[in-house]
Amino acid sequence: MPTEIKGGVELRKALQKFTPDLAKEIRKEIAGLLKPVTIRARGYVPNNSPIRNWDRSSATAKFPEWDGRAAKAGIGYKTTPSRPNREGFRALARIVNNSASGAIYETAGRKHPNGREQAPMNRVISPFHENFGKVIRSGSKGQSKSNNPGAGDLFIQAMNQYSEIVNAADYVGRGRPSQKMKGRAIFRAWKEDYGKTNAAVIKAIEASRARFYKEVGYNGR
Repeated sequence: MPTEIKGGVELRKALQKFTPDLAKEIRKEIAGLLKPVTIRARGYVPNNSPIRNWDRSSATAKFPEWDGRAAKAGIGYKTTPSRPNREGFRALARIVNNSASGAIYETAGRKHPNGREQAPMNRVISPFHENFGKVIRSGSKGQSKSNNPGAGDLFIQAMNQYSEIVNAADYVGRGRPSQKMKGRAIFRAWKEDYGKTNAAVIKAIEASRARFYKEVGYNGR
């Protein structure tokens, strides 16, 4: 029985169920479109640590150790739908960053260009806290715990020596602009692509829809 496809996710499911060869073909085509942007993005990630000692491991450090090779390799693409966001939208294809240190390099300074505000000094009054009775820097998640008031700014400037953050909002596709469209590697590469890959992916998906309808005998009624 012919089935009309209303959305991209539904189309993917129908392709996989009724025309698996076509589903495989479209995934391969989309991967080929995303690969050049991915390679370009990897080229904007430095091999060496952007700041001194970031590439030295520490057993007690909570900050992820810098690994240039892993940061580059962590940039990849996916041709399967993402999970729904808060508005219920899902990405049909996307470029991702799976490296913790690479993600920091990509986004440091995106929200706070000059670093986060320094957290105030407070005495720990909870008897169950490991620093009970001590005076430490304590504040919100968005505040810096460093004793150096300029630490955040120095860190961001070190990243900017390799690449400053660029805004790719005009080249990400349909949707509401947000801070998440800014970065040093993935979004820089995406902006320099001028939306060509985004348009090509959409065109490929629409072409697969037309081919699917033709193969299953759907005439739009």
